[in-house]
Amino acid sequence: MPSSNISYLLDGFKLIAKPGLRRYALIPLLINIVVFIALLCVSYHYVGELNQTIARHLPSWAQWLSGLVWLLFFIGYLLIFVYAFVTIGNIITAPFNSLLAEKVEAYLTGKTPTSTSLWQTIKDIPRLLKRQTQIIFYYLLRAIFLWLLFFIPVVQLFAVAIWFLFNAWIMSLQYLDYPTDNHKIDFATMKTFAQKQRVTSLSFGSCVLIASLIPILNFFVIPAAVAGATKWWVETK
Repeated sequence: MPSSNISYLLDGFKLIAKPGLRRYALIPLLINIVVFIALLCVSYHYVGELNQTIARHLPSWAQWLSGLVWLLFFIGYLLIFVYAFVTIGNIITAPFNSLLAEKVEAYLTGKTPTSTSLWQTIKDIPRLLKRQTQIIFYYLLRAIFLWLLFFIPVVQLFAVAIWFLFNAWIMSLQYLDYPTDNHKIDFATMKTFAQKQRVTSLSFGSCVLIASLIPILNFFVIPAAVAGATKWWVETK
């Protein structure tokens, strides 16, 4: 039965708990835990500095706005943290995520995938990293412009919503990339596929973002999102 727009991530969590798929999610899960702890240690220092920087640069007459401005910047920073966590995790776990997507697709379709040897997986690493790099550059070229919205009076009140939707869109591309890349579908074609299903893309990406903010649950997000995006691809390709 096809999933609704907002249930693909939930379906992903269910899929990685299946006995035949569980072991393929284990390595990404362990790597995610290490990456999250490392980023948390680094970001703890910078959040304090962010608060001091905002206080220094606000004019005296606008000091009463410091709390609101800090909150907006903190939310933006939090989304950057989530993206950094997901991106670093995806780069490190790319070969394992690709294999997980392959196994999930086989489970959903009942078709036995071509056996992937260790050597073939190693040979695929440069191609997988190239795909991740494409997404990173796509993100950065737009994120730099959108981040400037936080510095424009009045507009900054809407910047958080715009920033959230943009990051939700990127999350969809990040995870839809694995099942499509397994079929050698190029980035532009994959992006067009996601654009044609914009509501699904934004709802799936939003769920991934929100789940990434929840302690402990966020460790499981990457493999669950890979599985969920694979189900989305299988049902709608």
